[in-house]
Amino acid sequence: MAVRYFPTDRLRDLRELVERAADEFGDRPAFRDLDPSGIVHTHTYSQLRDDVAALGTAMLARGLAGRHIALVGESAYGYVVCYLAVVNSGGVVVPLDKELTTRELIHLVDKSDAEVLLYGAALAPDAAAIVRDCPRVRTTVAISLYETPDATTPTAPDRPDASASEILTDLLQTGRDLLAQGDTCYADLTIDPDAPCAILFTSGTTGANKGVLLSPHNITSVVAGAFGLHKFPGLSISVLPINHSYEFNLHVLGAIYGGITLCFNDSVMHVRENLTRFAPEMTLMVPMIVEALYKNIWREAEKNHLDKHLRYALVLSNVLRKVGIDLRRVYFKPVIQSLGGNLRLIVCGGAPLRPEIVKGMSDLGIEVYNGYGITECSPLISSNCVLATVPGSVGVPMPGVEVRIDSPDADGNGEIQVRGDNVMLGYYEDPEATAASFTPDGWFKTGDLGHLGPRGALFITGRQKNLIILPNGKNVQPEELEEHLLASIDYLKEVVVHAATDAAG
Repeated sequence: MAVRYFPTDRLRDLRELVERAADEFGDRPAFRDLDPSGIVHTHTYSQLRDDVAALGTAMLARGLAGRHIALVGESAYGYVVCYLAVVNSGGVVVPLDKELTTRELIHLVDKSDAEVLLYGAALAPDAAAIVRDCPRVRTTVAISLYETPDATTPTAPDRPDASASEILTDLLQTGRDLLAQGDTCYADLTIDPDAPCAILFTSGTTGANKGVLLSPHNITSVVAGAFGLHKFPGLSISVLPINHSYEFNLHVLGAIYGGITLCFNDSVMHVRENLTRFAPEMTLMVPMIVEALYKNIWREAEKNHLDKHLRYALVLSNVLRKVGIDLRRVYFKPVIQSLGGNLRLIVCGGAPLRPEIVKGMSDLGIEVYNGYGITECSPLISSNCVLATVPGSVGVPMPGVEVRIDSPDADGNGEIQVRGDNVMLGYYEDPEATAASFTPDGWFKTGDLGHLGPRGALFITGRQKNLIILPNGKNVQPEELEEHLLASIDYLKEVVVHAATDAAG
């Protein structure tokens, strides 16, 4: 049976996304974040539109239209404003991981041809080194809204062509002043929805440090596609790195699309504290975090000698559900309270999640939908959802995306290939890698192995480069062996294969 998706509005570009949100949601809280003292700041959808327009106007006034602009910072409202101002003023944003070393950042800033560096508070001590070794970078901006760096000191004293670091709050005020004076350069600028607007560095399918080129058309397709699969509640928390396409394109931009209030977690050390502080109804996670949450629930139950009581309650709850009585949120209220009190939905991506974890969380009253994506696909390809859930799979393809299995073996497994509006433009300045990543008839080669099952759901079985072919021709996927071992041995956390060497040799 074909999946009937939820109806969605397909948007032209990210400027329309921001304008639509302000028109529809106005003074509704869009984002909440924390300053260094722990005070929560709330920013509305109307404020988001105004701030993006102001920063975009200031950037255009400085001649930055069409420039490549590196963005490195913490998960916060200021980061979102910077990203949207860059792409909505005709620039190309290059989101980079703040956890990279200075040398790694220098390499990627230089490789992306970035001319501007927007940096968060954590990167401030290293900004001078990056500018010194990246000759194209002449402008730097400190993007924290709550910490004021010393903007009088040149970013790189030995680079006289590089200006002193600017401050985001000053640029915002400059933009507001220009808008008040009647400057319409931002409003008058036409955005090409099919032109590059982002370079995201990933390992790609053919090697390291490939710069994935995405367009507004690519990104808006996955935002609308996610809402074609899911009905999301109105309050969420962001716990994943904001530079990742999974977190930014689906969670941050998805929140703007759906009028969701998104609260930013300020540190991995504060996740439990901020779950209590913000009391979200949903979040996006990776399997490692979901499994850690699940194991911690049982660890706490055992610690408090309540594990037998919890098992009995689960049996009773599951029996009642079979006759249409759902008391999960009542029976397991203490568990849900430990996660903020309102959490009911987790969308999980990045890797397959073991079905027993999905079932275990669902039995406790928290639905987990596992999905699949890859940066080159903006990143969403498929997801389990309320419309169609197939245990063990990574769900059905999102609207507008086609998935096929190339050269399937006897078990139906082969390379997963994708075609749709979500597929990247190519790799930045790497035509050979781009050509190698597509089939002659235009399908993107993910490099992942899998098969299609009931309702067209996709099952991931491994990576093509990891495939072991035995002398008898049998294909063995190490990922399946690893999953079996991890599920079978409670104390096992990692599986490592080591090739022993002959000491005599």
